[in-house]
Amino acid sequence: MKQYKIGFAFSGGGAKGAAHCGALQAFHEYGIKADVVAGTSAGSIAATLYASGVAPIDMANMFATLDFKDLLGVQKLRGGIFDTKPLVKHLRSIIPYQNLEELPIPATVVATSLERGCVKFFSEGEIAPRVAASCSIPIVYQPQKLEGEHYVDGGVLMNLPVTPIRDCCEKVIALNLHHAEVIPYKDRLTGVALRCSALMFLSNVMMEATRADTFINIDTSAYSAYDLSKVETLFHIGYNTAVKQLEEAGYTRVLPAEKLTFAHKEKKPDAVAELKLKAQEMIQKSEALRVAAADLVSKATGKKA
Repeated sequence: MKQYKIGFAFSGGGAKGAAHCGALQAFHEYGIKADVVAGTSAGSIAATLYASGVAPIDMANMFATLDFKDLLGVQKLRGGIFDTKPLVKHLRSIIPYQNLEELPIPATVVATSLERGCVKFFSEGEIAPRVAASCSIPIVYQPQKLEGEHYVDGGVLMNLPVTPIRDCCEKVIALNLHHAEVIPYKDRLTGVALRCSALMFLSNVMMEATRADTFINIDTSAYSAYDLSKVETLFHIGYNTAVKQLEEAGYTRVLPAEKLTFAHKEKKPDAVAELKLKAQEMIQKSEALRVAAADLVSKATGKKA
Protein backbone atom coordinates (compact mmCIF):
# COMPACT_ATOMS: atom_id res chain seq x y z
CA MET A 1 0.00 0.00 0.00
CA LYS A 2 1.29 3.47 -0.92
CA GLN A 3 2.30 5.79 1.90
CA TYR A 4 0.45 8.81 0.49
CA LYS A 5 -2.77 9.19 -1.46
CA ILE A 6 -2.04 12.33 -3.57
CA GLY A 7 1.18 14.11 -4.47
CA PHE A 8 1.80 17.33 -6.39
CA ALA A 9 4.87 17.82 -8.63
CA PHE A 10 5.68 21.43 -9.57
CA SER A 11 7.90 22.29 -12.54
CA GLY A 12 10.30 25.20 -12.72
CA GLY A 13 9.50 28.33 -14.68
CA GLY A 14 10.71 31.48 -12.90
CA ALA A 15 8.03 34.18 -12.72
CA LYS A 16 5.68 31.75 -14.47
CA GLY A 17 5.51 30.00 -11.11
CA ALA A 18 2.60 32.34 -10.35
CA ALA A 19 0.53 29.98 -12.54
CA HIS A 20 1.17 27.22 -9.96
CA CYS A 21 -0.58 29.43 -7.40
CA GLY A 22 -3.64 29.67 -9.64
CA ALA A 23 -3.75 25.91 -10.12
CA LEU A 24 -3.49 25.41 -6.36
CA GLN A 25 -6.44 27.75 -5.88
CA ALA A 26 -8.45 25.53 -8.25
CA PHE A 27 -7.39 22.40 -6.33
CA HIS A 28 -8.52 24.09 -3.11
CA GLU A 29 -11.96 24.88 -4.55
CA TYR A 30 -12.32 21.32 -5.84
CA GLY A 31 -11.30 19.79 -2.52
CA ILE A 32 -8.02 18.28 -3.76
CA LYS A 33 -5.22 18.25 -1.17
CA ALA A 34 -1.70 16.92 -1.45
CA ASP A 35 -0.19 14.60 1.15
CA VAL A 36 3.32 15.12 -0.25
CA VAL A 37 4.90 17.53 -2.74
CA ALA A 38 8.03 17.97 -4.86
CA GLY A 39 9.30 20.98 -6.77
CA THR A 40 12.07 22.20 -9.03
CA SER A 41 13.32 25.80 -9.20
CA ALA A 42 10.27 28.13 -8.94
CA GLY A 43 8.29 24.94 -8.36
CA SER A 44 10.36 24.31 -5.23
CA ILE A 45 9.21 27.68 -3.88
CA ALA A 46 5.57 26.77 -4.60
CA ALA A 47 6.07 23.31 -3.07
CA THR A 48 7.62 24.50 0.19
CA LEU A 49 5.13 27.34 0.61
CA TYR A 50 2.24 24.94 0.00
CA ALA A 51 3.76 22.45 2.44
CA SER A 52 4.01 25.31 4.96
CA GLY A 53 0.27 25.97 4.73
CA VAL A 54 0.51 29.26 2.82
CA ALA A 55 -2.68 30.05 0.85
CA PRO A 56 -2.39 30.22 -2.99
CA ILE A 57 -3.34 33.91 -3.15
CA ASP A 58 -0.72 34.74 -0.53
CA MET A 59 1.88 32.87 -2.59
CA ALA A 60 0.89 34.87 -5.67
CA ASN A 61 1.16 38.13 -3.77
CA MET A 62 4.67 37.18 -2.67
CA PHE A 63 5.55 36.96 -6.38
CA ALA A 64 3.65 40.14 -7.24
CA THR A 65 5.44 42.39 -4.76
CA LEU A 66 8.89 41.09 -5.66
CA ASP A 67 11.53 42.54 -7.98
CA PHE A 68 14.11 40.20 -9.54
CA LYS A 69 16.78 42.85 -9.03
CA ASP A 70 16.34 42.41 -5.29
CA LEU A 71 17.36 38.75 -5.61
CA LEU A 72 20.64 39.33 -7.46
CA GLY A 73 23.77 39.71 -5.36
CA VAL A 74 26.70 41.51 -7.00
CA GLN A 75 29.98 39.60 -6.88
CA LYS A 76 33.22 39.09 -8.76
CA LEU A 77 32.60 37.02 -11.89
CA ARG A 78 33.17 33.40 -10.86
CA GLY A 79 30.84 30.43 -11.41
CA GLY A 80 27.93 32.77 -11.98
CA ILE A 81 27.19 36.42 -12.64
CA PHE A 82 25.20 36.92 -9.42
CA ASP A 83 25.47 35.68 -5.85
CA THR A 84 22.52 33.81 -4.27
CA LYS A 85 22.79 35.47 -0.84
CA PRO A 86 19.87 37.92 -1.42
CA LEU A 87 17.74 35.02 -2.71
CA VAL A 88 18.50 32.92 0.38
CA LYS A 89 17.70 35.87 2.64
CA HIS A 90 14.37 36.45 0.88
CA LEU A 91 13.42 32.77 1.06
CA ARG A 92 14.11 32.74 4.79
CA SER A 93 11.76 35.71 5.17
CA ILE A 94 8.78 34.15 3.33
CA ILE A 95 8.94 30.45 4.25
CA PRO A 96 7.61 30.05 7.82
CA TYR A 97 9.68 26.97 8.63
CA GLN A 98 13.44 26.55 8.83
CA ASN A 99 13.98 22.90 7.90
CA LEU A 100 12.33 20.59 5.38
CA GLU A 101 11.66 17.90 7.97
CA GLU A 102 9.61 20.40 10.02
CA LEU A 103 7.06 21.06 7.26
CA PRO A 104 3.47 19.90 7.95
CA ILE A 105 3.41 18.28 4.50
CA PRO A 106 6.53 16.37 3.37
CA ALA A 107 8.36 18.18 0.56
CA THR A 108 11.22 17.33 -1.75
CA VAL A 109 13.39 20.03 -3.36
CA VAL A 110 15.25 19.08 -6.54
CA ALA A 111 18.70 20.41 -7.50
CA THR A 112 21.58 19.31 -9.76
CA SER A 113 24.99 18.35 -8.37
CA LEU A 114 27.81 19.68 -10.54
CA GLU A 115 30.46 17.40 -9.03
CA ARG A 116 28.50 14.15 -9.38
CA GLY A 117 26.55 15.16 -12.48
CA CYS A 118 23.28 13.86 -11.09
CA VAL A 119 19.99 15.03 -9.66
CA LYS A 120 19.71 15.51 -5.89
CA PHE A 121 16.48 15.14 -3.90
CA PHE A 122 16.52 17.17 -0.68
CA SER A 123 13.94 16.18 1.94
CA GLU A 124 15.91 17.25 4.99
CA GLY A 125 17.99 20.25 5.99
CA GLU A 126 17.54 24.01 5.93
CA ILE A 127 14.92 25.01 3.37
CA ALA A 128 16.17 28.38 2.07
CA PRO A 129 19.64 27.37 0.77
CA ARG A 130 18.25 24.17 -0.76
CA VAL A 131 15.49 26.03 -2.58
CA ALA A 132 18.09 28.60 -3.67
CA ALA A 133 20.18 25.73 -5.07
CA SER A 134 17.14 24.47 -6.96
CA CYS A 135 16.65 27.99 -8.40
CA SER A 136 20.31 28.64 -9.31
CA ILE A 137 20.10 29.09 -13.08
CA PRO A 138 23.50 28.14 -14.57
CA ILE A 139 25.78 31.11 -15.35
CA VAL A 140 23.23 33.59 -14.02
CA TYR A 141 23.63 32.45 -10.40
CA GLN A 142 26.74 31.27 -8.60
CA PRO A 143 26.27 27.55 -7.77
CA GLN A 144 24.98 27.02 -4.24
CA LYS A 145 27.42 25.13 -2.01
CA LEU A 146 25.84 22.59 0.34
CA GLU A 147 27.60 19.92 2.34
CA GLY A 148 30.78 20.26 0.27
CA GLU A 149 29.08 20.04 -3.15
CA HIS A 150 27.98 22.70 -5.63
CA TYR A 151 24.41 22.71 -6.92
CA VAL A 152 22.60 24.45 -9.76
CA ASP A 153 19.00 24.55 -10.96
CA GLY A 154 17.25 21.19 -10.67
CA GLY A 155 15.73 21.79 -14.10
CA VAL A 156 19.05 20.95 -15.76
CA LEU A 157 18.26 17.26 -15.19
CA MET A 158 14.68 17.13 -13.82
CA ASN A 159 12.42 20.11 -14.37
CA LEU A 160 9.21 18.20 -13.54
CA PRO A 161 9.91 16.14 -10.40
CA VAL A 162 7.45 13.25 -10.51
CA THR A 163 10.08 10.59 -9.76
CA PRO A 164 10.85 11.71 -6.16
CA ILE A 165 7.25 11.04 -5.08
CA ARG A 166 6.06 8.46 -7.62
CA ASP A 167 6.74 5.32 -5.60
CA CYS A 168 5.17 6.62 -2.40
CA CYS A 169 1.96 8.01 -3.93
CA GLU A 170 -1.22 6.41 -5.19
CA LYS A 171 -1.71 9.40 -7.49
CA VAL A 172 0.63 12.14 -8.73
CA ILE A 173 -0.67 15.38 -10.26
CA ALA A 174 2.06 17.14 -12.24
CA LEU A 175 1.98 20.85 -13.10
CA ASN A 176 4.16 21.92 -16.03
CA LEU A 177 4.99 25.48 -17.12
CA HIS A 178 7.67 25.05 -19.81
CA HIS A 179 6.96 25.26 -23.53
CA ALA A 180 9.19 25.51 -26.63
CA GLU A 181 8.02 28.97 -27.67
CA VAL A 182 9.80 30.83 -30.48
CA ILE A 183 11.65 33.89 -29.20
CA PRO A 184 13.93 36.48 -30.87
CA TYR A 185 17.67 35.88 -30.60
CA LYS A 186 19.41 38.06 -28.02
CA ASP A 187 23.12 38.50 -28.65
CA ARG A 188 24.06 38.78 -24.98
CA LEU A 189 25.67 36.37 -22.53
CA THR A 190 22.66 36.27 -20.22
CA GLY A 191 20.22 35.99 -23.14
CA VAL A 192 21.99 32.95 -24.58
CA ALA A 193 22.45 31.38 -21.12
CA LEU A 194 18.78 31.76 -20.20
CA ARG A 195 17.56 30.41 -23.53
CA CYS A 196 19.86 27.38 -23.32
CA SER A 197 18.69 26.73 -19.76
CA ALA A 198 15.05 26.89 -20.84
CA LEU A 199 15.66 24.38 -23.64
CA MET A 200 17.54 22.04 -21.30
CA PHE A 201 14.67 22.18 -18.85
CA LEU A 202 12.12 21.45 -21.57
CA SER A 203 14.04 18.44 -22.90
CA ASN A 204 13.59 16.40 -19.71
CA VAL A 205 9.97 17.25 -18.94
CA MET A 206 8.13 14.74 -21.10
CA MET A 207 9.78 11.66 -19.64
CA GLU A 208 8.64 12.72 -16.17
CA ALA A 209 5.19 13.67 -17.49
CA THR A 210 4.57 10.06 -18.53
CA ARG A 211 5.00 8.97 -14.91
CA ALA A 212 2.23 11.24 -13.61
CA ASP A 213 -1.39 10.14 -13.29
CA THR A 214 -2.64 13.62 -14.15
CA PHE A 215 -0.52 15.98 -16.25
CA ILE A 216 -1.66 19.61 -16.29
CA ASN A 217 0.19 21.50 -18.99
CA ILE A 218 -0.26 25.23 -18.33
CA ASP A 219 0.42 27.29 -21.45
CA THR A 220 2.58 30.18 -20.32
CA SER A 221 4.50 30.48 -23.60
CA ALA A 222 3.48 34.11 -24.13
CA TYR A 223 5.12 35.19 -20.88
CA SER A 224 8.69 35.66 -19.70
CA ALA A 225 10.13 33.63 -16.87
CA TYR A 226 11.84 36.83 -15.69
CA ASP A 227 8.95 39.31 -15.73
CA LEU A 228 7.09 39.63 -12.43
CA SER A 229 4.63 42.21 -13.74
CA LYS A 230 2.18 39.55 -15.04
CA VAL A 231 1.59 37.62 -11.83
CA GLU A 232 -2.17 38.19 -11.72
CA THR A 233 -2.57 37.16 -15.37
CA LEU A 234 -0.47 34.02 -14.85
CA PHE A 235 -2.46 33.15 -11.72
CA HIS A 236 -5.69 33.21 -13.74
CA ILE A 237 -4.13 31.15 -16.54
CA GLY A 238 -3.10 28.48 -14.02
CA TYR A 239 -6.51 28.60 -12.35
CA ASN A 240 -8.54 28.37 -15.57
CA THR A 241 -6.37 25.58 -16.98
CA ALA A 242 -6.67 23.51 -13.82
CA VAL A 243 -10.44 24.06 -13.54
CA LYS A 244 -10.94 22.96 -17.15
CA GLN A 245 -8.88 19.79 -16.76
CA LEU A 246 -10.40 18.90 -13.40
CA GLU A 247 -13.90 19.24 -14.85
CA GLU A 248 -12.92 17.07 -17.81
CA ALA A 249 -11.53 14.48 -15.39
CA GLY A 250 -14.87 14.30 -13.56
CA TYR A 251 -14.03 16.32 -10.44
CA THR A 252 -16.78 18.46 -8.94
CA ARG A 253 -16.45 21.79 -7.19
CA VAL A 254 -16.85 21.71 -3.39
CA LEU A 255 -16.31 25.44 -2.77
CA PRO A 256 -17.56 28.45 -4.73
CA ALA A 257 -15.02 30.49 -6.67
CA GLU A 258 -13.37 32.90 -4.24
CA LYS A 259 -13.09 36.63 -4.79
CA LEU A 260 -9.38 37.26 -4.45
CA THR A 261 -7.44 40.45 -3.84
CA PHE A 262 -4.09 40.79 -5.54
CA ALA A 263 -1.26 42.90 -4.20
CA HIS A 264 0.61 45.18 -6.56
CA LYS A 265 4.21 46.26 -6.40
CA GLU A 266 4.61 49.93 -5.57
CA LYS A 267 5.79 51.81 -8.63
CA LYS A 268 9.10 53.52 -8.19
CA PRO A 269 9.04 57.16 -9.36
CA ASP A 270 10.30 57.77 -12.86
CA ALA A 271 13.97 58.85 -12.73
CA VAL A 272 13.44 61.88 -14.98
CA ALA A 273 10.30 62.93 -13.11
CA GLU A 274 12.17 62.58 -9.82
CA LEU A 275 14.98 64.82 -11.09
CA LYS A 276 12.45 67.42 -12.26
CA LEU A 277 10.79 67.36 -8.85
CA LYS A 278 14.12 67.86 -7.08
CA ALA A 279 14.98 70.69 -9.47
CA GLN A 280 11.65 72.39 -8.74
CA GLU A 281 12.27 72.07 -5.00
CA MET A 282 15.72 73.62 -5.42
CA ILE A 283 14.25 76.49 -7.45
CA GLN A 284 11.62 77.11 -4.79
CA LYS A 285 14.26 77.12 -2.06
CA SER A 286 16.43 79.48 -4.12
CA GLU A 287 13.50 81.83 -4.62
CA ALA A 288 12.75 81.76 -0.89
CA LEU A 289 16.40 82.58 -0.14
CA ARG A 290 16.35 85.42 -2.68
CA VAL A 291 13.24 86.94 -1.10
CA ALA A 292 14.73 86.59 2.39
CA ALA A 293 17.98 88.21 1.26
CA ALA A 294 16.12 91.08 -0.39
CA ASP A 295 14.14 91.61 2.80
CA LEU A 296 17.33 91.80 4.85
CA VAL A 297 18.86 94.32 2.42
CA SER A 298 15.67 96.40 2.58
CA LYS A 299 15.70 96.46 6.36
CA ALA A 300 19.41 97.33 6.49
CA THR A 301 19.27 100.16 3.98
CA GLY A 302 15.75 101.32 4.52
CA LYS A 303 15.16 100.95 0.80
CA LYS A 304 12.93 98.51 -1.01
CA ALA A 305 14.90 95.85 -2.91
